[in-house]
Amino acid sequence: MDTTFDITKIDEDRLAQPSTYNQLKAIATKFSKLKSGKVNWQRQKRILATLYGLQKEGKLSFQQAHLMLSKSKTLPKVYEDMIILYLETHDA
Repeated sequence: MDTTFDITKIDEDRLAQPSTYNQLKAIATKFSKLKSGKVNWQRQKRILATLYGLQKEGKLSFQQAHLMLSKSKTLPKVYEDMIILYLETHDA
């Protein structure tokens, strides 16, 4: 049984639609894992909140999320900067 996800089988209209919540959770978890394999839950929640806000504004597509999951080794700097800016402006 082949369970590999094939993005080429997804309809073009769907690729342009907003990412799914499960994609966001997967991205946040991927970029929150420590070398020990454990998850830094504070970082995971911050990434998830940032991406969820972008998704709700229609600024993070299904395809963009897929590329982050499949190609990126680290969280892109633009999202890191958004988290830092939020923390600085909200005294968190």
